[in-house]
Amino acid sequence: MNKRLVAKHFLAGTLSAFVAIESAAQCNAGWPEYKHASHVDKLRNNAWPQPFRTLDAASVASPFEVMRSNGWREFNTLAGTFFDESHQLTDAGMLKLQQVLQTAPTSRKSVFIVRGESPEQTTARLESVEIAISGMIPSGELPPIYVTDIVPSTSSGVYQTMVNRALVKTTPSPRLPAFGNINAPTQQTVAPNASSSSGK
Repeated sequence: MNKRLVAKHFLAGTLSAFVAIESAAQCNAGWPEYKHASHVDKLRNNAWPQPFRTLDAASVASPFEVMRSNGWREFNTLAGTFFDESHQLTDAGMLKLQQVLQTAPTSRKSVFIVRGESPEQTTARLESVEIAISGMIPSGELPPIYVTDIVPSTSSGVYQTMVNRALVKTTPSPRLPAFGNINAPTQQTVAPNASSSSGK
């Protein structure tokens, strides 16, 4: 009888020990994650504001990248003035296309065409530009061509010629004004450290 009672107590004690070990293991199961998170927080607090300064700098610089992309898109755009009545490239359009292909860096080398009034006009413009690019770049990868609805802000050549001529006419003569009594140079024509006998 005592042996059974001892066995029951031993079994109950063993089971309670296993339950205690299991509960302790469950309590410690989240310890590595907590320790790692607290370590990261400590390093982040000690290094502040460096982890966040890069994000702030990127958020400040991102609008300028958008402006750069818009500027290159405007430079690489062939507006309707570069096409004739049959929507073929004019001589000015060929020169503009050549300028785009030679000036733009590789990452920005793409051609934009302003959409025509009808799909047929747009298709004719695309074909004309593709043929011109194939003639200018006979081998290798050709730059992509995109159709856009954004018309670049340009002006006619007549207006630019008028502005240039007016600028030339109103440019003052590159001469210094006459000296007054106050600004008159000294009468000394020989350098102060030059000897008078050096010319003999």
